[in-house]
Amino acid sequence: KDDTNPRWLGIPFESISKQELALLKTLLHYETTSLKIHPKAQKWYDFLYLQGELPPEYQDSTYRLILYHLNGIEWERNDLEEAIYGFFPDDSIILWEDHESGVIIERNPEQKINGDLFLSLSQTIQSDFFIKAYFYCGKVQSLSKDWPDHLKEDKYFFENVIQLMPAQPFHTFEKCFPFMLSNHLPKHMQEWLRSQLLLKIADEPELLTTVKRFLENNSNATLTAKQLYIHRNTLQYRLDKFAEKTGVNLKDFHSTITVFLACLLLETDWP
Repeated sequence: KDDTNPRWLGIPFESISKQELALLKTLLHYETTSLKIHPKAQKWYDFLYLQGELPPEYQDSTYRLILYHLNGIEWERNDLEEAIYGFFPDDSIILWEDHESGVIIERNPEQKINGDLFLSLSQTIQSDFFIKAYFYCGKVQSLSKDWPDHLKEDKYFFENVIQLMPAQPFHTFEKCFPFMLSNHLPKHMQEWLRSQLLLKIADEPELLTTVKRFLENNSNATLTAKQLYIHRNTLQYRLDKFAEKTGVNLKDFHSTITVFLACLLLETDWP
């Protein structure tokens, strides 16, 4: 839309890439032809995406923003929203930034994140709509004028980690950051991790996979053995063998950080 010559240019979502859309947004006023939304949701949309005013009537509560991204061909938005709302309290709000992504606003949520809920939601969407659904759960915060900037930061992490970890449907900042850090290490440091750890067990990749799961479970041997469907003695054998081949003590805090970064690097870089 040109304010001096108000004419509209309509482009179907499937005919334009994200990069092209981002470029057009810098040159033209952007409007979406999405379904009409409730005035309450419109206030949130204007605040988060269009530099609108901070909604004063919502400042007495805490909120959490949950970003979502959908990979699929075609779906009915109303049906999809109904499925999503089934997993959240009635006063939650779903906003669409574009055809395949947006944010869920959860009011007065618990601080603890229920990761199983998001995994179940992702599985439901995939089975019912044949869509791959990703979610990024933000922090519980009071409403402030900085929220649009925080949303942009979360979106940056979310979009990057989807590319790095396409098999993982649920993310948080804590889950994203170590993985992004490992993949953004300078090349010489990545080579160092390869030479010091990865190449020493290149013929037995299951050792590093086992160690990664062990560290993710806070060194809980019982839980790790159960998840890997192996006996605890087998788990201990693998951990001992990893320590013997690499010379790394998994009881040392600094060593475990280094090993974990190597594990994350391995997920996208194993030869």
